[in-house]
Amino acid sequence: MLRRLAVVTALALGALLVLAVPAWAHVEIDPEEAVAGSTETLTFIVEHGKDGAATTGLVVKLPAGASVVEVPPKGGWTSEADEAEGTVSWSAGRAPEEESFSIVVQLPSTPGVALFPTIQETEGGELAWISEEEGEGEGLTPAPRLTLVADPNASSTTTTTEPTTSTTEATTTTDADLPGTTLEAEERDDGNTSVVPWVIGSGLAAAAAIGIGGTILKRRSD
Repeated sequence: MLRRLAVVTALALGALLVLAVPAWAHVEIDPEEAVAGSTETLTFIVEHGKDGAATTGLVVKLPAGASVVEVPPKGGWTSEADEAEGTVSWSAGRAPEEESFSIVVQLPSTPGVALFPTIQETEGGELAWISEEEGEGEGLTPAPRLTLVADPNASSTTTTTEPTTSTTEATTTTDADLPGTTLEAEERDDGNTSVVPWVIGSGLAAAAAIGIGGTILKRRSD
């Protein structure tokens, strides 16, 4: 009897402990990773509200460097984008269970982890998912986060210099006498190599020799 009573008591205590553990809620982003600087559709997945209460509103704060491109219409909800505050909000709706809210965003250009602090309004109170810490548990309120990666298709600038080919024409020099150039020029004292004085002098000498030869022949005839 005592043993049976102890077993029942243990089961009862276990049930109390299970009931005492709150059902932790949180907000997630789909996808969890995107290319930095790209335009991406982000879907915020909201679970049940505080203590299982229905969600009645959502406010998302964009990280620095991000901007809203479009907020797709969502049936049963009113959406608003505040560019000055960098926020997107949904209201006037009710989601008893899990619900999704989508926006098209121009993401920051720097790779890293981008946080999207979110306020979830529920029928049981407000939940602030704004903490930089990750995880689940009492006192932990991690903000939805997105990992930004560098663009794998980004091409680097390459400068190509075409080789330059330089061609030099060959010059041929020869010391051999060309045909018909056996005549040598007499160099004058001033360094002039003209052949004209040599030709004139040769002509005068030939004329003088002819005259002398004629005189000698005439004397011999007499």
